[in-house]
Amino acid sequence: MSNPANGPAPRPGDVTGVPHPAWMDPLMTACTDGSFDGLLPRRRPPEDRGPNEVGRPHRDAAVLVLFSGSEDAPGPQPPSDARVLLTHRATTLRNHSGQISFPGGGVDDTDSGPVEAALREAWEETGLDPHGVDVLAVLPELYIPVSNYSVAPVLGYWREPMEVDVVDPGETARVMTVPVDELLDPANRFLLRHTTGWTGPAFQHDDLVVWGFTAGILAAMFHSAGWDLDWDTSDIRDLEKTLAASANGEQHRMSAEEARRESADPLADRTVAGVPGLSARAADGTVAGGTAPDGGLAGDGEQPADGEESLDLPADNPRRGYR
Repeated sequence: MSNPANGPAPRPGDVTGVPHPAWMDPLMTACTDGSFDGLLPRRRPPEDRGPNEVGRPHRDAAVLVLFSGSEDAPGPQPPSDARVLLTHRATTLRNHSGQISFPGGGVDDTDSGPVEAALREAWEETGLDPHGVDVLAVLPELYIPVSNYSVAPVLGYWREPMEVDVVDPGETARVMTVPVDELLDPANRFLLRHTTGWTGPAFQHDDLVVWGFTAGILAAMFHSAGWDLDWDTSDIRDLEKTLAASANGEQHRMSAEEARRESADPLADRTVAGVPGLSARAADGTVAGGTAPDGGLAGDGEQPADGEESLDLPADNPRRGYR
């Protein structure tokens, strides 16, 4: 793993200065000039980072957004061999079963910060060797009020790709290095909408659907880096029907009370993550409401079980955002 020598552990908002391929220059620029962050809704954690309104303690977490691809490719578009590391959560999990996500989890007391946490979790989930990863930046935190988590995406370049696979089948069903070209293909891009009005970007990968937090981060990165190809943003599909027809194995529910509470939130930001100019509003111009099933984490509407790290969430959840 490459990090600045003799320096402190990178924190949210830090750029490490570690060299990266030229084709990643547009993405690095977008992640440092605010373009990426500007495509995502914003919320801030409590100043004291204490317990939330229901007494849930605050916790820091991190996810690893890891790209690979030819080191000598000039760019500005990613090379044909560019890939991103994703996991398919086990369908037997109590929370967020079947979702496609970045590797990640909570920052432990023994971790030096989000970088060590993201790499440790990636190793535990996929067998990834951290020594083959160049950490480029730690992006601003994403705050999840309902769970009181602050999640920092760690951006990395996979300098020495290796074979990765499922480590614990009880946690992970599949480990994938997905071609970036496939995700950028307009034929594989669309929007998902819940009946309450929640709307977010999505990608098709084989028989799986990438949506929520993972898709929001990818969509914002692709657009802000200038990698987007023209795709049909009017292709809006029903969330529950689309997931049911996929191989994700997800169960997605949202209670009427959650929908009512979210639609009544005067601070709700209905920006569709990573898709500029779109918002999740009803045809009559009123806020349609809606968010992730549990008010912050995409999943089955239940709070995470003790000891289970459930981090995947819709990036356009109106109750969350970047610090």
